[in-house]
Amino acid sequence: MKDDCLVLIAHGSKNPQWLEPFQKLADDLRKNAGEGRVFLCFMENAEPSLHEVTRQIVAAGTRRFRLLPLFMAKGNHFLHDLPAEVERLRREFAGLEIEILPPIGQHPMFIELMHRLIEDHYLR
Repeated sequence: MKDDCLVLIAHGSKNPQWLEPFQKLADDLRKNAGEGRVFLCFMENAEPSLHEVTRQIVAAGTRRFRLLPLFMAKGNHFLHDLPAEVERLRREFAGLEIEILPPIGQHPMFIELMHRLIEDHYLR
């Protein structure tokens, strides 16, 4: 049993090409963190769902995870949909601890990286 794990959650899309960068990110992170430490799920239009990943995590004996939204900002999914789904999961899986992290797009390092990329590659 792992003490905790990280669940990446992206919006989702029916287009497989949209999914590829997220799947690669999760695969690369798993190589460093180890199997059973990093999971990927989607809000809609793609599988697995947060509920499905939570079942896998609980079945493996993990009782705590951090949920990292791969969103640019605090939109409706972050403000309304995620908290509601997390509450449903907490009721279904008694004793499960879930921490919702801020959207990655609002992390100062991410903002700085976007700033540098735009200046270096798009404002020439």
